[in-house]
Amino acid sequence: MAGDNHPTHLPPAKLPIASNLTYIDCIDEDILREIFIRLPSLAALIRAACTCRAWRSAVVSSPAFRRRFRDLHRAPLLGLFFQVPAPAQTPNLPAFPAFIPARHRDRDLAAAVRCGDFFLTSLQERPDESFCWDIIDSRHGYILLMNWDEGLLTLFNPLMRWSKTFDLGPTDLFNGRKGDYEYEHHHARLVYSDENPMSLRVVMLANDKSRVRAAVLSSETWEWSLLPWVDVPARPTYQGSWIQNDCRMQANGLLYWVYVNQKILITLDTRTMEFSTAELRQCLQNRNCHFVLAEVLHAVPEELNVVAVMDGFAYLAIQMHDNPHSRWHLSLCLETKELEKLFRVAFDDGVHPYVMAWPSALVGNYGTFALGNAP
Repeated sequence: MAGDNHPTHLPPAKLPIASNLTYIDCIDEDILREIFIRLPSLAALIRAACTCRAWRSAVVSSPAFRRRFRDLHRAPLLGLFFQVPAPAQTPNLPAFPAFIPARHRDRDLAAAVRCGDFFLTSLQERPDESFCWDIIDSRHGYILLMNWDEGLLTLFNPLMRWSKTFDLGPTDLFNGRKGDYEYEHHHARLVYSDENPMSLRVVMLANDKSRVRAAVLSSETWEWSLLPWVDVPARPTYQGSWIQNDCRMQANGLLYWVYVNQKILITLDTRTMEFSTAELRQCLQNRNCHFVLAEVLHAVPEELNVVAVMDGFAYLAIQMHDNPHSRWHLSLCLETKELEKLFRVAFDDGVHPYVMAWPSALVGNYGTFALGNAP
């Protein structure tokens, strides 16, 4: 009867606690990187790496992992910015670029678009500036906007909701020019370096009647500096602008501009900041080239335009016979030749692809992104 309460009956022995349990924060960095490399997109990697300082360190400390991830996962297109055409009779109406997101099944990419400021609402909160902003470039997660009325440029990162506004160009840009009327400056370009992701440059080309020069603004000082005037081959004989202003070609650290008659190509090497020129081939001097993609589209387009080339992709706008009032936009991978249909819109002016960039916080110890300051 005394059974279970008898003082000589000892309680059951407890199972020994294992001393070799492995917790998630004990995973080796090499194993972490092997896990991260299998994530579906850059957005998913960012979410994982920002979980804690140890996981972020695994990504930041390995440039080889960065290169490997980029090779396996192309930087994703988040959408296209369009410069919405304004009525010619009312040029001072408020105008902002329109953004159309790419259709993604990846929830992390969709979340990135939802969390960003792609409607540029933070720029609309500035009461001292007119609401007339033109988009003139898009690179490395930033867009470059121009307010012609106020004489301003704004560098804006929609994902970070960060912006910096500065003067449209240096006041002495045309000092020492030749000719009283034959001079102008062209839309600025964004230039960045993978080696130092915290450094951005804005480069603007100016010309007089027979020469060119560049103005450069660095994110390190936010001040303009000027390069000397450089002679170039003979300009076209007719009066007016002789360099195309809407040509946005850029590749491998080189910026390109083309004469209006499409005979001469001007190149600026942004590593040495030296100009060079070359005569274009005869087949490229035709300003009215048309192409047909019938075997891919299963229809013959009435018109095809290459609206942008960036990060290994060409972005195309085609107008079909069955609907002349709208255009399909497609992306063509230059490596795999894979063609992807994006969406249909009613305009294709000022098209700027917005590609998600590798964030500065996952590159190295730069300023506030230093590992010691990470949460």
